[in-house]
Amino acid sequence: MRIFLLRLFCITLVALTLCGCREPMFPLLDQRADRPSQNLQPPRDNQYLKDMLIRLPAVKTVDSWHLPEFIQDRSGEGLIITTRHYKIYTTLSDPLILRKIPVFLDSAFRDYTAILGKTTEPDYKFQVYFFRNRSQWEDFTRHWTGPHAVHFLKIKSGAYYFNRACVAYNLTRKANFSVLAHEGWHQFSNELFEFYLPAWLDEGLATNFEAFRWENGRVIFDSRYNASRLYALRQTIAGDNLFSLSDLLTLDAGHVIARSSRYKPDNTHSAPEVAAYYSQLYALVRFLREYNYGQYYQNIQQMLEDARLGRWPLDAKLKAEALQRLRNPTRRWNAIVGLSIFQSYITQDMLTLELQYRDFCRQILKNTRFRKER
Repeated sequence: MRIFLLRLFCITLVALTLCGCREPMFPLLDQRADRPSQNLQPPRDNQYLKDMLIRLPAVKTVDSWHLPEFIQDRSGEGLIITTRHYKIYTTLSDPLILRKIPVFLDSAFRDYTAILGKTTEPDYKFQVYFFRNRSQWEDFTRHWTGPHAVHFLKIKSGAYYFNRACVAYNLTRKANFSVLAHEGWHQFSNELFEFYLPAWLDEGLATNFEAFRWENGRVIFDSRYNASRLYALRQTIAGDNLFSLSDLLTLDAGHVIARSSRYKPDNTHSAPEVAAYYSQLYALVRFLREYNYGQYYQNIQQMLEDARLGRWPLDAKLKAEALQRLRNPTRRWNAIVGLSIFQSYITQDMLTLELQYRDFCRQILKNTRFRKER
């Protein structure tokens, strides 16, 4: 989903929500299923928050952040929180969320590296901007994205990854973390991999980090409980609207949107094709990790490790386009490489694998309980 400039800013549905991608960014929009998170506590001064945060094992340092002048709402100072892997600039003052963000981000980083099967340690910290309200986020976005701001400002609610930073604002307590985990994967792969990932792999992995739970102060990511993706998958199968495997491997969200006559950026229920696309990518990555006790798991690990090191078996032209640089791969590159690396690392027998994959989709739905619809 890295189609440069004119193809760049298509907005894409993520099950019942809209979702975005890595640079060049597609916004991640979240339909508010739970009540908006607000600062229910009395206003706290920064010293109180600093004292609270510095006691957390995940936090290395906490400093004041003097908001830049282009942010009009500068009431109160922000905070700069550093962890092992992140530098977080925030104006949030809700202690219930603030104390969880450092733990959550470093836990997400841990699970990102676990997919590779080995630890990777960058020598710099990833940047995250987290604002307490939309007005601050809009002011920052106008500055941060420059001439592209007109596209980002159309986002109704959500986050994006652009210019090496994740930029978010306070949505709901649950949505905040799902958004950060999804965009965090795009940041991780963009920063640390030599090659761009084709859309099916990058988005499929990002959706697999959206579901999590807290246990004794720890974050447990478990893609099996991604209810919105599973619900969309159920609707897709019920409507007999499954994409073929070859389509999943060669399309990008912009392409899917172009094929959807009912897509409207301000209506999250208007594009079942895009919801189907994302839910199937979610299921495809789960399939490659879980099917038949991990039959394909080592294959996908090797695929990712070779992407990180720039070792995919591509011809010179495709390899040059895969390398990180200012101009991103084209839609044609995505289609060719998406299918090519799948056949190189997973299987050439697409028919057999498609049957296995479709059966897997039905099996995971059979084992999932949904609340009764009202």
